[in-house]
Amino acid sequence: MFYYILKRIVLGIFAVLAVSGLVCVIVYFAPVDPARMSFGQRTDEETIEIFKKKYFLDQGIGMQVFHYFEDLSPILWISNTDTRIEDYTHFVLKKFKTHHLIVKHPYFRKSYTSGKSVWNSLTEALPATIILAFTSMFLAIIIGLTLGWWSALQHQKLADRIILSFCTLVYAIPSYISAILFAMVFAFYLGSWTGLSIQGSLWEFNDFGQVGLHLENLILPTIALGIRPVSMICQMSRASILDVMGSDYLRTAKAKGLTEWAYLTKHILPNSINPILTTISSWFASLLTGAFFVEYVFNYKGLGMLTITAINQFDIPVVIGCCIITVIIFVLVNIITDILYRFFDPRITHH
Repeated sequence: MFYYILKRIVLGIFAVLAVSGLVCVIVYFAPVDPARMSFGQRTDEETIEIFKKKYFLDQGIGMQVFHYFEDLSPILWISNTDTRIEDYTHFVLKKFKTHHLIVKHPYFRKSYTSGKSVWNSLTEALPATIILAFTSMFLAIIIGLTLGWWSALQHQKLADRIILSFCTLVYAIPSYISAILFAMVFAFYLGSWTGLSIQGSLWEFNDFGQVGLHLENLILPTIALGIRPVSMICQMSRASILDVMGSDYLRTAKAKGLTEWAYLTKHILPNSINPILTTISSWFASLLTGAFFVEYVFNYKGLGMLTITAINQFDIPVVIGCCIITVIIFVLVNIITDILYRFFDPRITHH
C-alpha cells in the first residue's frame, strides 16, 4: 500500500509539471506586453527593459517557461547577481564564487496589475472556494444519495420516473444559468422575504473597515453549484444499486429472511459504493476548481473570481498560478480517491 501511494504521488507530480508547462506555454503566447501592463503606457523604456530582463520576457517562450519553473523550484542554483533572489524567501545552502545554492519557497511571482504576491492572492481566495465546494458537495451527496436509493427501491414506479425527470432537468441547466435564476428569484424578487443578497462574499468589510463573516452569502452559491451533482450522484447510485440488487448473492441473502436495514447496509451499500465514490470524487474536484462562473455571478471572492478577473486583465502570473493550483487539486483528489477504493472495497489489490 505504501509503495502504491508513493507511486501515485510521483506520477501526480509529473502530471502537475506536464500540465503546468503546457499552461505556461499557452499563456505566454497571449498577445500582451506584461511590462507595459505592470508600469503603464507612459513608463520609460529603461524601466521596461529592466523588468523584461528580470523575468526573461526578452527571451523565447521556452526560456520563459524554464525560468518560471526555476521560480517554482524549492532548490535552485542561481547567480549571485540575479535580481530575482531579492523576491525569494530563501536560505543559502552553499556559497560559491559566482553562484549560490539556495533552498526557497516556490515563488509564483507578482501580479502585473496590482503588484501583489500571487501566492498571497491564492491563499486569500482558495479558502472561500474550498468552503463553497464542501458545502455544495455535502448538499449534493445528501440529496443525491437519498433520491438515488429511493429511486432504486421504487424501480419503474411513479416516484422513480419523477426523480429521473427531475435529474434530467437539473443536469441540463448549466451552473451559471442556475446561479442567475437563483439570484433573480430568491435575492431580487423574494429578497425582502429571504433576506439574501444578489452578490456578496463569505468575508466582507463593514462600514468601519472590519472584516465580518457572512454565511448567508454562501446559501445561493451552494445551491446553484450543487444542484447539477445531485443529478449525477442520484443516477449513478440508482444504477449501481439496481445492478447489485440483481445479483444472485443478493437474491439469496434476501431469501434467507434478512431485515430490510441489514439488506441495505450490509450488502447493497458496500458493493455499490465504488461507482458512487468515483462520481462524488470527480464532481468534488470539478466543484472545487470549476466554481468560476458561479462565483462571478454572485461576486463571491474565491479562486474562480480571481481567475476570471486575471484573465480579463491578462494578468499572466495570476492566471498561471490559478491553473497550477487547479491541477494540483485535481491530482490530489484523484490520489485520495484511489486510496479510498482500497478501504471501501477489499477486493481491490494494489501492486
